[in-house]
Amino acid sequence: MKIIGLGTDIVEVKRIARFAQKPGALERIFSAQEISYCRARKNVYQHLAVRFAAKEAIYKALPFAGVAFKNIQITNLENGRPCAQIADERCKGLCILITLSHTEEYATATAVVQQ
Repeated sequence: MKIIGLGTDIVEVKRIARFAQKPGALERIFSAQEISYCRARKNVYQHLAVRFAAKEAIYKALPFAGVAFKNIQITNLENGRPCAQIADERCKGLCILITLSHTEEYATATAVVQQ
């Protein structure tokens, strides 16, 4: 497979925490599954922020524009490794690799798109 896109993003956790306070804000960006996963964690906003960073990194790495963040879902495999599913026909046949990391203040993600 050849690499056709690379994206990275960094987000301040407190920015996402402020955003999350607005009514309906999380539901515009995240799936119900993502919100539930993050709310079940000790550091809710760090987990939300790293998923936001992943969506942004994937958006930057894709070879086309116009994918809604809501259509990019970040989950975890059984071994804890993050993975992305994208509900967009243009993504068929693409392999998307992501890595996530967060601290108390920042969350970062990198995405590689292969074809």
